[in-house]
Amino acid sequence: MLPPQPLLHTAVFALAVLQALAANTFIAAVYEHAVILPDAATAEPVSPHDALALMNKNMDVLEGAIKEAAQQGAHIIVTPEDGIYGWRFTRETIYPYLEDIPDPAVDWIPCTDPTRFGPAPVQERLSCMARNHSIYVVANMGDKKACNSSDPGCPSDGRYQYNTDVVFDPEGKLVARYHKYNLFRGETQFNYPKEPEAITFETSFGKFGVFTCFDILFHDPAVVLVSELQVDTVLFPTAWMNVLPFLTAVEIHSAWAMGMGVNLLSANTHSTSWAMTGSGLFTPEGPVAYHYDSRTEEGRLLLAELSAHPRLSPTYP
Repeated sequence: MLPPQPLLHTAVFALAVLQALAANTFIAAVYEHAVILPDAATAEPVSPHDALALMNKNMDVLEGAIKEAAQQGAHIIVTPEDGIYGWRFTRETIYPYLEDIPDPAVDWIPCTDPTRFGPAPVQERLSCMARNHSIYVVANMGDKKACNSSDPGCPSDGRYQYNTDVVFDPEGKLVARYHKYNLFRGETQFNYPKEPEAITFETSFGKFGVFTCFDILFHDPAVVLVSELQVDTVLFPTAWMNVLPFLTAVEIHSAWAMGMGVNLLSANTHSTSWAMTGSGLFTPEGPVAYHYDSRTEEGRLLLAELSAHPRLSPTYP
């Protein structure tokens, strides 16, 4: 039996309103991860097998956070810079941890086609995390690109190495790759990209940009993404030390989001010995959720519902 016509119209209208509201908000998550680090006494490169074993230990923790976030309805989760292998490396010792990350234009789901571009166990696992839990996954890892003498900038070891953010969509497809442009002092294991990259991607809940840690203090790519490309939300893996001249992560990242008028999903590495902590979900109106813990060695998952298009919000500053 069909419902009365006025009731049917009311139901259809209510459904349309709910769909419109859903499109205007999304649930975001960030995870502050206490990274399992390699042996500090290891002065020589480890085997690829041992490197992957360490990365899998960290990815076990990250997968637990991703699963929990997805169960709580999160559409996207950001994990920290250095969250898969840490930061105790030289150029040589980090090499076994790197993978060749292709341009996302290749239309690739590593979870279902893992060997298309050679061995890629980290990309495969991250892709499967996203696919299995139907969530966007943002992670930081290392990219390697072979070069030769025809390239005047090619390093003597014949490869470029980049501090890299990757984004996988809920089907596990690689949709974004960003090479960190503003390397912090001491990041000698990585190369500077030849040009700054302004990386964006579109979703049903807004336009996203991505950059890494120290990048936030510079015009390229941070200001370009906001002022020229008009992103709604910035994804921000970081390993932020709460020492001068940078102040605390929560303060400066919240202020940046308010000043730029965008959402900032900031996922920090957690290490008390390195003064690294301070993650949050920041908006133009201020922090919605944040975490700062300089005493324990525990990770923390944060979730919040955010405006998909903060500039269109009636309360936009």
